[in-house]
Amino acid sequence: MASQNTPFVLDLPGECRIRAAENADAPAIASVYDDAYPAATDYPLVSEQAVQELLLDAEKTRPFVVEEENEVLAVAAIEYDSLDEGNAQICKLAVSRDHRGRGLGRALLKHRLNVLETDESFDGLAYSGAITSHPASQRNLVKQGFAPFSFHKHLQGEYFGPWPESEIIMLYTESVEYAERTVYVPHRYRDVVEQTLSQISLDLLGRDLEITEGAPYPGVDSDWLATDLEHEREFLWEVTAAGDDVWAETEQEILTAARNEDVHLMVPLDANARELWPLYGALEGDGFQPAGFIPDWLTRDGEKRDAFVFQYPPSHDPTKIAVIDEVKSLLDVLGLDYRVRESRADYWTLEI
Repeated sequence: MASQNTPFVLDLPGECRIRAAENADAPAIASVYDDAYPAATDYPLVSEQAVQELLLDAEKTRPFVVEEENEVLAVAAIEYDSLDEGNAQICKLAVSRDHRGRGLGRALLKHRLNVLETDESFDGLAYSGAITSHPASQRNLVKQGFAPFSFHKHLQGEYFGPWPESEIIMLYTESVEYAERTVYVPHRYRDVVEQTLSQISLDLLGRDLEITEGAPYPGVDSDWLATDLEHEREFLWEVTAAGDDVWAETEQEILTAARNEDVHLMVPLDANARELWPLYGALEGDGFQPAGFIPDWLTRDGEKRDAFVFQYPPSHDPTKIAVIDEVKSLLDVLGLDYRVRESRADYWTLEI
């Protein structure tokens, strides 16, 4: 992804400037997060100690601040190797309430993309997790070249109110590589793969789809599934409500986690491995739902792989979300059930 030129020109207002965050900024950064989130939030970065430990001292996190006349007005970060090796997440944005509407969030987004574009050590996938209570943030990401690929109900904690937050994984499309490789997918999910890839390229980024009706790959014995879940655990992870990554090593651990109301289980299957065909039906049978198809999401032995992602949300109760047209289209192609609560000019309110 690295290049000599930065793709975005920053349009910062007044005397604002963006710089790397420093240890001395910890109190001001905590104040920005505390101001940006509700009083009863579960968001962890509202204390100086948490900012120091989880943001400033984190080895694979690069935080940035917007400063004006020595006052920190906004903060955001890049998190490398986020969820999988080689990825970079555009995350942790917060803008002080008194300075919203000045374009600071948009400038921080452009700045972080410029950093990744010129980082010679980074050549991976850039993505952002857009929350479903703020359609304006979804729209801003789309305007800067992102597209929605995966929807996760109740993925985050109670950051913006007394309910878990749902999230859309949006990819920076310029960071997705053209690659001639085969995607093995059941027929019922063909539209998910084709329509999401067509957002980036009409020729599906060089991917060749091989469709199956769900029959096991020839030669796989009856014990294969249990063996794979136990020994190939890099295909599987669970994300707890606290945001911690915890490996589930066996099929029984996965089923136990799925019954735990505090856990969101995310299972990305290597869609370029035809040996994993049996897992699609097995996960569906255990109550997992399709979340989306994400190109270049995994890295295996230094090689980028595409992923078809399933989820098991901690609650199947209906929840309200606010999404823009592009995200609603993703929900439609995934075949998720929802009810339209309100239709506005620039977003939809859905009960899902």
